[in-house]
Amino acid sequence: MLEHKNERERMGTVDMVSGTKKDLFQKEHPVVRELRKIPGILMEEDICRMPSSCISLKDLFARKQMDTCHVDCLILYKIARNLLKIITGLSRSQIFPGIISLEDIYVDMKQNNYPVYLLHPDKFQILNFEQDYEWYPEDERIFGDIPLFDRNTQLKADNRLIYKILIASVKGNVKIPPKMTEADYSDLFYKALPDEWKQIFEKEEPAGYGKMQELLDQCIEMEEAFARKAKQSLDEKARKEAGEQLQETTVVSYGKHDKKRVYCMIVLLRTEQKEARKMSQMLYQTQDELETECRLSGRDCYQAFVFGDGVVTAKDFVLCSPGFRGQCQQQIKEYSAGEALIIAADMMEESMRYQPESEFRMYILVDGSLKNDRLFQSSLLRLKARKEEGMKLYLVCARGDSCEASHHLYKLTGKEEKTYVDQSNPSFS
Repeated sequence: MLEHKNERERMGTVDMVSGTKKDLFQKEHPVVRELRKIPGILMEEDICRMPSSCISLKDLFARKQMDTCHVDCLILYKIARNLLKIITGLSRSQIFPGIISLEDIYVDMKQNNYPVYLLHPDKFQILNFEQDYEWYPEDERIFGDIPLFDRNTQLKADNRLIYKILIASVKGNVKIPPKMTEADYSDLFYKALPDEWKQIFEKEEPAGYGKMQELLDQCIEMEEAFARKAKQSLDEKARKEAGEQLQETTVVSYGKHDKKRVYCMIVLLRTEQKEARKMSQMLYQTQDELETECRLSGRDCYQAFVFGDGVVTAKDFVLCSPGFRGQCQQQIKEYSAGEALIIAADMMEESMRYQPESEFRMYILVDGSLKNDRLFQSSLLRLKARKEEGMKLYLVCARGDSCEASHHLYKLTGKEEKTYVDQSNPSFS
């Protein structure tokens, strides 16, 4: 009873019967003062305090910005966790802002902890003031008949907000699971989500703020543990090879560094396996090793990717900045393996013709069984021709994978060129 009385006093301190939401902020209603106490929330007049390196999530989740900023799962987890702290603070203060727009959430991509700022609380649904929303069909189905948000309704809205961040969806109309479009990477990041998150979003009952905090902490710890393990492995390998590599590359004629470029074609072939993240791990480790090697040798590494997804996508060789990790398409059909390899071999032939002094490599990443059809046999002949012209060929497979087609690729590489991804790593189990 005392709690209800205190709540009435808190909300009734300023008479807003005939006022507006603007008056509420100008007269410093107690609820507004509580808003100012929550770290990360900026009023309109405080926007100048926000670092200039910040970008709104709506802009960040555009495909071009995702590629430019090299956004991966770990970054999305950290952004979601920082925003969760803000909306948890709102809930504790019994403030239910309604649906929060991605364009009002800003993140500083220049800092490793990715701090988040929530702007324009004057747009929130506060007290008895209704908020005008841009209702999407899915939103209207869930919230359309509710004039004001209460605690339970707000929890549903916040679950959907965290979901949009974890899948990097710039769209307001969120589907579960999302559909892959040219506009974003939602489908890719949804497949990378742990099953616990998928179960939460598929249920009608939303998860509490504590549960979401616990799962985000676990995901961040898992991703960072994998990154540390990969870095330790690479550092150890780099120490063993540093002497030999530096001896080969440091001293050349007149004491100049060898600036020969390295062109690396990465071909990703996989079937409809249940664990889609194995391919991502193979790609991550391959690019880490390339980056370490080129850093030690002082050479520039140009990379191109060919995805076997039925309609094969190939990109020109580009100079990748340090830390770049290619976005890996997860669903790749087995029937396209031969087509993907032919496109990669032809693209490599053209590049070798115009850069004869450079080093050329092809990394073939395989997860699952490939179809050994005529198209695949034709691709082997082209790969063999490229090898004879000087291209180095590497095969990276998930441990335990064995099929007739991958065995042919293994024989074509020769020696101990076949490597395996470590599936015992807890991050990908």
